[in-house]
Amino acid sequence: MNSTPLIRTWALLGGAALAGCTVGPGFVKPQAPASAYSRSMPAAGGAQSVTYGAAVAGDWYRLFRSAALDQLVQQALANNPDLQGARHGLAAAQDELRAVSGAALPQIDAAGQIGRGHINGSELYAPVKSLSATGNRYGIGPSLAYDLDLFGGLRRSIESQQAQTAAVRDQLRDTYVTLVDQVVVTAFDYAAVRAQIQVTRSLVSKLEAQYDLTVQLEKAGKVIHSDTLQAETQLENVRATLPGLEQQRDIYRDALARLSGQTPDEFRMPALTLADFTLPGQLPVSLPSALVEQRPDVLAAEESLHAASAEIGVAEAARLPQLTLSAQYAQQATKLDELFTQPGGVWSVGFGLAAPLFHGGTLAARADEARQRYAQALSAYQGTVITAFVDVADALQALQHDADSYAAHNRALAAARANQELAAAEYRAGKYTELEVLTAEQQYQSAALTQVQADVQRFTDTAVLFRALGGGWWSAPDRALLSAADAGIPSTDDRHNSTPGSSGHE
Repeated sequence: MNSTPLIRTWALLGGAALAGCTVGPGFVKPQAPASAYSRSMPAAGGAQSVTYGAAVAGDWYRLFRSAALDQLVQQALANNPDLQGARHGLAAAQDELRAVSGAALPQIDAAGQIGRGHINGSELYAPVKSLSATGNRYGIGPSLAYDLDLFGGLRRSIESQQAQTAAVRDQLRDTYVTLVDQVVVTAFDYAAVRAQIQVTRSLVSKLEAQYDLTVQLEKAGKVIHSDTLQAETQLENVRATLPGLEQQRDIYRDALARLSGQTPDEFRMPALTLADFTLPGQLPVSLPSALVEQRPDVLAAEESLHAASAEIGVAEAARLPQLTLSAQYAQQATKLDELFTQPGGVWSVGFGLAAPLFHGGTLAARADEARQRYAQALSAYQGTVITAFVDVADALQALQHDADSYAAHNRALAAARANQELAAAEYRAGKYTELEVLTAEQQYQSAALTQVQADVQRFTDTAVLFRALGGGWWSAPDRALLSAADAGIPSTDDRHNSTPGSSGHE
């Protein structure tokens, strides 16, 4: 076979590729606002202080210094079905990216045929009787098809898929960060309910002693029967709150089992109390420019915006001519022993050009739609960024409010405890009535339960701050869970730079 035509063909192919251009806008990453939540910083001098611009630890949950909490987080990261499903989703998206990227390469196929047929003169545009032949026919050989992608439609399609795959990667990161936060917050809730149960049981013991004393005083004729009934009513009312608290405890325990990827029967809850936790005294706060690089939801919104930008180029390229190269070589013969001989070889090579002339406005409408989709994605991105800033601001403000609330509840609890002890002593001395004692007990119970809530709220809002800052996934010791996240996905910094909505060559 003469190789000169093929050499010329590949020379033309190389020239066409060098002359190719990419229509549509190059992606420009939106700039983050310079100021976002600096006014929400808590006042200095409290139990917790913040450092603006400090790094977020990947294992931030260890700052609470609870081995049981660390165990729960590790169980969830190892076994949670949602996290495992998100990893499989990323692997599928990467496979899709490889599949789409393959369209930019020459497509080579092999074909073979065996057949028997009859022809007449019409095959030669002659009277049918001028030719009559019946026989077998054999053929085998490769064929090539290659879209030269002169205006970058395929390249923009691949760029779009890269961005969509990156968005799936960021969704995996968000699943990871959310899972850690859910485990930590649920563990706090579980410990808080256990503390409330302990407070309630302690109060029940005191009320039982108070009831027994009232019964004795009634027998001695020092109080009337209604006082005894009041004591019994107060005792049973407080005791009746225990089943509800125990139900909440069991719900939180089962929630931790689910997060850990286990059934309630399989799950083994470690011993966990509020006393096991240490409130971190120093907290980081990322700069707004760093936050938009850390929050998985912001990164996913950015990648969706990038994909929408690339789709503008895909739509614009569809309105321009498409140039394709095709080539085929085969061995064809009527006898098997004539295959794979020089006379049996046949080949063809050529270029094909297709240009849209009239499509009823469909292609123009698709291009307009792509621009509107980009504008929609831009609005969604801006909304996601604002939400991220609001989340951080809310978390910072909560730290200050929690400190004030905790101090006030501590004072209220101390006063209620003193009043309770005074009322009990005065009752035994015959100076207080049963109603005054029960009122003091109610006040103490309320103060003790709300103090537990104020205590756990500080831990919860600290965890919320770390979640709002992005969760530290980029420096997590469990990075192996996300090790495949960047495979085949280009960095945002490597992407094109131009204004969305404009067309240009690259």
